[in-house]
Amino acid sequence: MSNTDTLHNWQYQIVTKDLSPLSKCYIVPLADFHEGARDADHEVSNGYIDWIAEHEDAYTLLNGDMLNCAWKDSSPELFEDLCTPDQAYENLVKRLTPIKDKILMITRGGHEEAIFRKVGHDYMAQLAHDLGDIPYKPDGGMVGIRLKASATISYWFWIYATHGWGGARTIGSKVKKVEDLSTVAEADVIVLSHDHTQVVHRLNTLVPPSGLHISTKHPIYMKHRRIILINTGGFVKYAGYIQRKGYSPQDLGTPRVRLEVKANHAGYYKDLHASI
Repeated sequence: MSNTDTLHNWQYQIVTKDLSPLSKCYIVPLADFHEGARDADHEVSNGYIDWIAEHEDAYTLLNGDMLNCAWKDSSPELFEDLCTPDQAYENLVKRLTPIKDKILMITRGGHEEAIFRKVGHDYMAQLAHDLGDIPYKPDGGMVGIRLKASATISYWFWIYATHGWGGARTIGSKVKKVEDLSTVAEADVIVLSHDHTQVVHRLNTLVPPSGLHISTKHPIYMKHRRIILINTGGFVKYAGYIQRKGYSPQDLGTPRVRLEVKANHAGYYKDLHASI
């Protein structure tokens, strides 16, 4: 495969969303619902779904393990699930339908990956189709969001997300994984899930000026560039295999990211902020 073929591969196609009537929006990445699991907390996850539905400027991406997908030999206990995977899928569709127009992208988690490998059925591909042909990037993907600065100026914000890997236990090792991911893709926001632990971290790098009109007759200066690193949280209570394997109890929920175009004496700039 040539470099040109790689660049035009659908897996590398960026999902774009023009929100230029807005100068600010919120991204609330959702993952690790584990729908169907005995200890999945619907009260908490429904609270996030309701918040996104109620706020016009709020959007989300689904970053894997939305279904529990237990089977005979998996760590999640098959006989502890509340329902079959198909029933869990139907419940998930019903819960997500109120925000189907606000889901920017869907990826596949380890639980859905295991079912896909065993029987060839991809629940997340089905979810993307059933909720209205939402862009589906099973292994991870990038989203570009356009926000307005003025009547003639807009800025693009870039978000890269993939579900995650491994079994990190300490906060440091979980943050290290999302830091490693920031070397894989150049983006304003990097989103990693899987570890059921909410963490907000950021990197600041020095970058040269961008653009085609850089003068060699006047001084030019480096600028700070902020990168927001997000470990999304989980929505499963502390019990079952999570407790048996000695993982630490975590707060349920997920961080919220604010993307905004602001102005100061030097002009417009992109402002990034995240909170738990």
